[in-house]
Formats: sequence, C-alpha cells, structure tokens
Amino acid sequence: MKRVSVFIAVAFVAIFVASINTIAEEPEYENPEIDLKFNLKGENDALWPQTKLPNEEPTTKAVNADVTYDIPGIGKIGRDPVNVGTWTSSPVEFDLSITINSFDIWWEDTEDENGDDTCEWTITIEHNGGDVSEDTSGCQHGGSELAKGTHSLSTTINLVAGDTIGIDLWFEGWDNIKIYYDNVTYDTGLGITGSHLYLFNGIWKGSMVSIEFAEAWPADWETNLDGGYVMVMGDDGYMADNKMASVRDGNEYSFQGNNSTTIEVTATVIEWTEITGTGIKIMMDYTTFNHMPGNNTGNGTEGNPPRVTLILERPMALLGDDDGFLGLGIPGFEVMIAIPAIAFAARRTRN
Repeated sequence: MKRVSVFIAVAFVAIFVASINTIAEEPEYENPEIDLKFNLKGENDALWPQTKLPNEEPTTKAVNADVTYDIPGIGKIGRDPVNVGTWTSSPVEFDLSITINSFDIWWEDTEDENGDDTCEWTITIEHNGGDVSEDTSGCQHGGSELAKGTHSLSTTINLVAGDTIGIDLWFEGWDNIKIYYDNVTYDTGLGITGSHLYLFNGIWKGSMVSIEFAEAWPADWETNLDGGYVMVMGDDGYMADNKMASVRDGNEYSFQGNNSTTIEVTATVIEWTEITGTGIKIMMDYTTFNHMPGNNTGNGTEGNPPRVTLILERPMALLGDDDGFLGLGIPGFEVMIAIPAIAFAARRTRN
C-alpha cells in the first residue's frame, strides 16, 4: 500500500511538472487597463511613473516671463512664450497603445502676489522625438499661491518596443513663475491610460507571499517598498512588514499579446516572508494610497485606493500539510492553485 501511495505521488509530480512547463510557454496573465501618472523627473529630465519617497523634497524650476517692455508707471507691453523644458521617457519594454488624458502642473507666481490669470501653457506631446499633438490652454489659476492646474488632453499613440514618449512644455505670461515637480504631493506630469502591466503569478504558500509581473516602464520596487507604495494587507488591519520583502528578476516570458504582437519580457518578483495574517491581498501603486478603505488612517487620502489589488487564496493541502501534496513540497503546486484563485481588481483615476 505504501508503494502504491508513493507511485501515485510520483505520478502527480510528473503531471504537475508537465503542466508547469506548459504554463512557462503560454503563461496565464492579467493585462488590465489602468491610469498612471508619468511624473516629470528632476534627474535627466525623465518622464517616468516612479515617485520619490514621501520625505524627499520636490524639484523646482524658475521660469522667467519674456516681456518686451516693462515701463514704470505704465506697465508691461508685449510678451512671448518661453520654453520650460522637455521631458522624455525611457524606451518602452513592449508594444502597447496609450491615451494621454491630462497634464497636471504645480506652480506659483513669484513676481506679483495677485498673480496673473491671463497666462497660458502650451503642451506638445512627442513620440520618438517628433511632435504628435499640441494643446494651448489657460493656466487654470493665477498663481497667487502654489496650486495645481489640470489640463485636459486627448492623444492616443500606438507604441512598439523601444519607442519613447515625451512632453515639450512652454509658458506665456506677464510674470515670472516657479514650477514644482517630482514629488509625492507636487505630482506634476501626464495622466496616461494603457495596459502598462502584465500580472503573472500571485502566490501564498505557508508564510510566504509573492507577486510576479512585468511593466512597460519598469519602476524601482525597492524604493516603492520603502515608500509603502506596495503592501500586503490582511484581515483585521493586518499589514506585512515591507522590511521582510525582497525584489528579484522573475521568469522570462514570450507570448502573444492582446494585439497579436509577440511580447518578450523579464518579469519582476516581489516576495514577502513571515506572513502571519489571514485574508491576504497585495496592493500595488506607484505612489501613496489609502490601504484601509473607509478608514482615513491609510498612507494616502480617503477615496484614493491602490491602482491594483490582488486577493490571494491560500492553497489547500491534499492529504498532508500546507507545503504540498502528501507533504512532498511539489514545486509549482501552489502556483497552479493560486493563479485561478486570484481575484483581480484595478482602478482608473479621476482627474
């Protein structure tokens, strides 16, 4: 009888290994459409979803108005646009279509305490360095105090792997101003909708939880762990310690994407150990969010849930403990159970 049990266990191992190989060739995934803020970055004039840590200072830039004449007792006469700067993304990792919906900018008037409500911003969107759209609109506020102006856009770009996007920004006004960016609060940048993210595996095995994913523009997830932009939460307010998390390269995948193009990516894996909670879910974002909906004590603000939430179900052990079939710890067993058990939820932001 013991030999029969061992034979059955070995047979299951063979079946599972064969299944794992099949999954590696044609992985199951979620590819949700989500909104991301592409921040203007202070370093290298980059355009990137990455957000600084909450305690890091913003980058500022002084912009001097181009006024033809400033005559005492009469006032200013004639003005021209001035270039504020150009910010460009890194090359995209895989093909996708994006829609640029908005541009937010934090700024203040540094010359007149009453501000200038006649100023204008010109926003030019670039694809591989070439112009694809140009929008000019009023500043939304006069700059008498530091505040954000939101400008509606509507530009769709079909990207292939290796392409870049950018923004060329111009200002026209009577007064000198200062812009604020590259900061959790001063989130100056483009609001972009697209299927930026492939989610492959969510695993809950014993006291370990992990997630495997690939991004169109990879972020620094060590920083995101430090900032609390990704969390493992559970029942009764349980929150895993991000100091017990690590980031590493995952599997290499090659498969047909939603638009029938071949997607080739190296995934990222984030793994947490010493998980003790129940009702485990992984919350992911690129900035602060409210990790306790209905409770204003989260690390963001009320009504600001994470971009992505994965609800995991712990695998049930068959005839053995939590480590696998018959206590053999069969590799991939929990992965196969966890993949169809992922409850996926994504949100889209509102301007």
